[in-house]
Amino acid sequence: MARITPLTKPYPPEFDARMKVLMRGAEPLVLFTTLATNERAWGKFSGGSLLDKASPLSMRQREIVIDRTCATCGNEYEWGVHIAGFAPHIGMDDAQIYATVHGSAADPVWSAEESVLIATVDALIDHKKLTDAEWAALRTHFDEPQALEIIQLVGFYHGVSLICGALDLPLEPNAARFPAAKGE
Repeated sequence: MARITPLTKPYPPEFDARMKVLMRGAEPLVLFTTLATNERAWGKFSGGSLLDKASPLSMRQREIVIDRTCATCGNEYEWGVHIAGFAPHIGMDDAQIYATVHGSAADPVWSAEESVLIATVDALIDHKKLTDAEWAALRTHFDEPQALEIIQLVGFYHGVSLICGALDLPLEPNAARFPAAKGE
């Protein structure tokens, strides 16, 4: 049972128009229809999104940060939506998908640059900051605008994870599921 009843059709015109563009004909995500029950919450959430084309990161870099953040936060809902929606388009293979959930920055599936992304997410989630050495590693591969975008992505999707967990959203039917750990 939903903790907050999501919007149902017919949707408010502005929300409906935005969903037609964003979802490209698919039904809106439960996360969106739930947040849109409160105009202020929806406005703040959608205004904070970093999924536009102006990003200084490649789509692959962005998705690695999002996927690792959601996985580390235990957010199967958002992780699954992003894996299903983006992994095929960014060349993320099964071993890399598995590593977003169960791997580490040292996992051989990642390039040196991608290892830094994983390590940065892990440091921010685990310690809420970056050491001087972690910042230097990040800046070795990413310029200042990219570094800020990475930090903002971790913060935003940490928040998304809290929202999804607090609302106990049901998993989207076409989304991916966390892979079982090897040996389970």
